[in-house]
Parts: sequence; structure tokens; C-alpha cells
Amino acid sequence: MRRLPLVLALAALTLLASVSPAGAITGGEPDGDGHPNVGLHYFTQLDGTYRCSNTLIAPRLVLTAAHCAENTIGKAQVTFDNPAPAFGTAPSRFVTGTSYPSPLWTGKLQNTKLNDIGMIVLDRPASQVWPGIRPVPLASLGLLDRLGAKGGLKKTAFTLVGYGVYFEKPADGPQKQQAVRDRVRRVTTVGIQNITTDVLKFQENDANSTFGGGSCFGDSGGPAFLDGVQVGITSFGGAQFCTGMGGYQRTENAEARAFIEGFLSAYPN
Repeated sequence: MRRLPLVLALAALTLLASVSPAGAITGGEPDGDGHPNVGLHYFTQLDGTYRCSNTLIAPRLVLTAAHCAENTIGKAQVTFDNPAPAFGTAPSRFVTGTSYPSPLWTGKLQNTKLNDIGMIVLDRPASQVWPGIRPVPLASLGLLDRLGAKGGLKKTAFTLVGYGVYFEKPADGPQKQQAVRDRVRRVTTVGIQNITTDVLKFQENDANSTFGGGSCFGDSGGPAFLDGVQVGITSFGGAQFCTGMGGYQRTENAEARAFIEGFLSAYPN
């Protein structure tokens, strides 16, 4: 995992030399077949192989975070299996694709001008491996601004989905938090903390009596949903054990929609 000033990008390093559990959303529950169009992909950079979450938004288009699509070596390996296969196994359960980060992405995880949005163009439609899979619906331009102006975001439950890690204490021995990596897709709900023109911030705490938990390493690129439509992409967090706050790239602001629409026009099928 990569540390950046003040915040942590939520991409998870895949440890190729050892087998260790790998997991997901904190404080949530297994998603089962609830979101079959939310997937996982592996990608390789100079410093290692990582995994992120993503969503299918068109037959050959997979939406993710820019930091899950930049400086890649070779093609991304995308799967919608749940649990996801380990890296380097079950090649028939992956579809390869070419990754494109937003040209506006600067590598800075910040509250304004984030642009942590990327796209994977699959080499073939996902439905060839997962028959019946359907793209996620995207929020209309400016949806959150309209709802916020009407007071419609207060005490509202947003849904997070992803394949990331979570932390728990072992049953015995030293009670130090350990990362669980089981590659199971999980789901939870969160409430809004703050919103800017570019970023959704959620209050993430699995002890919250109103909502469920939050996102963690490996959930990067996965979706934030509101009433079934995607409004955000998991981008960054502010704590080592994935509690407190999470930052999400808005998908319905002008810059994000322009980036998405460019690919939808070029790859409608």
C-alpha cells in the first residue's frame, strides 16, 4: 500500500510471495449476489502488483480510481467473481483490459480538484464470462448538488461495495489488529460528513449505531451508491486501520462526467 501525505490511498498490495487472507469493507457484511457488477482487478506497477475494486458501467468499460489505473505495466486483470480468484490463478475467470487514468489526475489526494477517476477498457465484453451481468446506473450530472440544496443528504445512507481488506484482532496471542484479505465482496452503509465540488467525505465507524462501517485498502476504485445509482469512487482514507473518515471522488460533477462520457461515446458496446 502507498502512503501519501496526511491520507492513505486505498489500493491494496498483493503479496505474491506468501498466502495471507485478503478482505474488504469494514463493519459490513458479505455482499453475495447483491452487486454482481462490482468487480476486482489486479494491476502491476514498477513497485509491485496491487488490487483495487471497480464497477462495470458499459459492456466493455470498467470505472475505477485513477490511482488504480496509472503507470501500469501490461494489462489489468478484471474479475467479477465473488470471492475473486487470487492473482495468477484461474485465467478463464479474468478479462484483460487497458487502463486510463484521468488526464486531470495529479496524484494528490485532496478535497478539491481530486480527479481520482480512471477507466479500464476491456478487451471483450464482461458478459462473455459473466452472462447476464448488467452495467451499474450512473447518477445524473449534479445530482448531489441538487439534493444537498434541498437538504436531502442529511442522515442519508450511502452504500459502499468493495473487495478490500479489513482489520480484526486474532482470537488468541498478541491482540494487535491484523489485516484480513479474503477477496470477498462486501457491502456496508455510511453517512455523509462533508461534500465539496469534487469529493464526498463519509464518517466511517463500524461502531456507529446508524450506519455500518466504511472502506479500506483494496476498496479503492469501488463504488459509493445512493438509491442504487453510483455517485462516488473510493479514493482515500485518513487512518491506519480504516476508521474515522473516507474520501470519495464524485462521479456526477462536470469533470468526472466529461471523462466518463468520452469513453461511453467511444465504446458504447
